[in-house]
Amino acid sequence: MAEMNSLSKRSLDALRQKGPSGFFRQGLLYLLRRVAWRTDEWSKNLDIAIFSDCLLQEYGPLLKRNEEFRNRHKGRRCFVIGNGPSLKKQDLSLLADEITLVTNSFYVHPIVGDTWQPTYYFLSDPQYFDGSVDLTADYAAMTSQIKSAPFFVPSYAHKFLSQSKALPAERTYYVAAGAVRLEHTDELPDFTTVTPGMQSVVQLAIMAGMFMGCSQIYLMGLDHDWLSHGGEELHFYSEHEAAAQPDGHVGPWTYLSLMRALTTMWEVYVTLQKVGAAADIEIINCTHGGFLDVFRRARYEDVVGRLDR
Repeated sequence: MAEMNSLSKRSLDALRQKGPSGFFRQGLLYLLRRVAWRTDEWSKNLDIAIFSDCLLQEYGPLLKRNEEFRNRHKGRRCFVIGNGPSLKKQDLSLLADEITLVTNSFYVHPIVGDTWQPTYYFLSDPQYFDGSVDLTADYAAMTSQIKSAPFFVPSYAHKFLSQSKALPAERTYYVAAGAVRLEHTDELPDFTTVTPGMQSVVQLAIMAGMFMGCSQIYLMGLDHDWLSHGGEELHFYSEHEAAAQPDGHVGPWTYLSLMRALTTMWEVYVTLQKVGAAADIEIINCTHGGFLDVFRRARYEDVVGRLDR
């Protein structure tokens, strides 16, 4: 029943948005999916193709704007910065003249100011765009701190941002993420079409670095230590340490569900490492500590001390 209701809604949406041709096209795609029902791999691939096609139909013109970023930083290095507590131990002032890709609540970092601005900013948590929490004050603080960096957000955020004007439209860019296709992802991400799905905002930023042509992508603040302690997730701006955490879940996650999610997250990292290596793009982890062991490790202070910029 739920599947039929979903089909009816998609068909009505197609009829309203695309006219009769879109309606019949949607119906044909659905019939093809039903024919393939007993062939699991074919059915799965067809479902992904249908989903990607729908994304392109809806967001294609928005995605074309991303062409300006293709190979913009060809051959250069960049730094993807997460928000793990290890950032407290690293001097980010050394990155003032580097290409930096920051994420989520990084705007609260004390380094952000007139003399230090990130190059790009990434948001992907649905909570930013689904209206479940009033983030008006957060957006105001973010946009007042982040003076010129382009914002990259999921395509589904377009309706919310168009209505709320929470981010400056002229420097907000949209990324259409499809399904996580680990076994078939072997090409560099292309932000002008549907990209492979990801499990975290830093993975979106890594893919952006690839699309922009960076030859080395250095990772910072990716502690990824959620399984090592109970209680809430920690960031560089958290007021307490892991040892002071109460026993319990990390937000809404049970330990088992978090383990399963992290398995997929790690597999996405493995895929990104393979895709990067095939294109002579090296991803290096400069996080101080942490559990992310997919990429080669390097000492941050040694990296920023090099002259080959």
